Amino acid sequence: MKLSLIIHAITIACASAFAPISPAKTPYSSALTMTWRDDNIVTLVPKFKIKEGKKEQYMKVLPKFLEKVKANEEDTCVFYGFVGPNENDEVICREGYVSAEGLLAHLANVDEELKEALENADITELYIQGPPAELEKLKEPLAAFNPTYYPLHPGSFRSTKN
Repeated sequence: MKLSLIIHAITIACASAFAPISPAKTPYSSALTMTWRDDNIVTLVPKFKIKEGKKEQYMKVLPKFLEKVKANEEDTCVFYGFVGPNENDEVICREGYVSAEGLLAHLANVDEELKEALENADITELYIQGPPAELEKLKEPLAAFNPTYYPLHPGSFRSTKN
């Protein structure tokens, strides 16, 4: 008798776990109505290692990058921001562009700020991710940076909400 009650309880618990939830009753209601599109974003992920004694100077450059991007890259920049520094004085910039051309336009736009940042930090890693055709457009102009390229897997997607 007890075994049948346990099985019955498990059946009810499993069934209720997969029962539809009204979007109005969950904090994740927007995820339930989300639609998707192909991901064609080209991302650039440089990791900076701040030089000894240069943290204050380096951190003063970051707002300059943000202001310049916000003022000039509305049509080409999808997202842009910095994370860190961590306990090893490393900072990562998270950047996304609509195309390889957008990424190259960004580098031209922030050339002055990048030079100033590199007086106070070194780029220790540089990753570029995106559709293979877009990555090909970047290999020659960015060869001096020796980046690691990661081609986007076919079928990758992103939300239409952003």
